[in-house]
Amino acid sequence: MARYGWLPGSRMKPHRRGGRTYTWTGKQLRRLAGRPIKVQFDHERYAPTTLYRVGCRCPACVQAHSEDSQARKRSLAEDAFPEEKRAQLVALVADAMPVAEAAAEVEVTVGQVYGRATWDSRFAEELDEAAWSLCVLGQTDPGCSTASGYRGKPGGTSPRPACRGTGCREWRRGQSQLERAEAAAA
Repeated sequence: MARYGWLPGSRMKPHRRGGRTYTWTGKQLRRLAGRPIKVQFDHERYAPTTLYRVGCRCPACVQAHSEDSQARKRSLAEDAFPEEKRAQLVALVADAMPVAEAAAEVEVTVGQVYGRATWDSRFAEELDEAAWSLCVLGQTDPGCSTASGYRGKPGGTSPRPACRGTGCREWRRGQSQLERAEAAAA
């Protein structure tokens, strides 16, 4: 710390066995403890991810840390939800099994399924295409992708379950975005 200037004001004495000894008085240490430390990070000598871990928040170090964290998290996600399980889940959903039940069948969480779909566009497209099989009304029905299609009709003379097909989920996603925008504007 003394060599990098983080603890200034020391007296340097040669050590009897060679090298240097840095010494401070108690008064100097108390004064240093009350001062904020300005650290200069050596970007020539250390990797940006290492410097981020010790406190550097320059744009290069933050970007390197973000890329490193994202790669690590995606590697863990790949281990927990590999290609075989994804293919099995898509096949189950295509056979009209709800996503939550299909996820339980392949031993993953619903959060892992939809979390993967947020950053893996190929998997998201496969899941959306398979989820059309969950459409209660049918893809060509005018009630598909509407509020009544999404909510279903629980009672009455012709009860119908809630639809979780791709069209109705997209409608709900759009409505949620509108509701959040209106709440933020208010």
